[in-house]
Amino acid sequence: MANLAQSQRWRLRRTGAGLRLGQVRAFGTELFTWADLLRLPLAAVRVYALYFPSRFDLPVDEAATSSLRLFGQQSSDTTSVDFWDPRDVHFSEALDLFGLRNPPALVLVTGLRAQAADAVGSADSLDSLYCISFADTAVLTDRERMAVAVNMAHEILMRCDSREIASYIRRRKIRALLAAIGHGAGAVRDELVKLHPSFGLPGGFSVELG
Repeated sequence: MANLAQSQRWRLRRTGAGLRLGQVRAFGTELFTWADLLRLPLAAVRVYALYFPSRFDLPVDEAATSSLRLFGQQSSDTTSVDFWDPRDVHFSEALDLFGLRNPPALVLVTGLRAQAADAVGSADSLDSLYCISFADTAVLTDRERMAVAVNMAHEILMRCDSREIASYIRRRKIRALLAAIGHGAGAVRDELVKLHPSFGLPGGFSVELG
């Protein structure tokens, strides 16, 4: 059964304080996912990073925000960084779309820019979408650990076969997933697992490592 956020249809609103959800009246029962919400921003990039703050202006928020802004400035235009507005009345629903329980959390999503123009928006392109999320405050607060987490996830999203990775997530093939990541991005299994990432698909389905 679809959860509340996935049974609604939303549009992305950009404000001075960050992103918000705007509710759209819709008919039918088609599942709405983060792939639908982020269709436009994902089309322009290869990696899309999105941070959900704690709503308490904690040290983790300052550390994560400053680190991510710097990361965005030091990256090419194929990588985009965004922040969610904690005052959004639909903040909980936005978290739910990504299968996240609580903030703070960081999500990195594979974009569509690397795919052929005629494939973007097709069923095949959506089958290759997945995200990597980090919700461990020990990782998000520590600048060096967060740098390792973001750089590793970024390389995975940039260099690995996205359709292969999504397929392993869908089938919960953890060993195959780790092997593909190691082969494609040179990620060290033990180092990656220590960061407690979750690999997710549109619709909230995910597998957690560590």
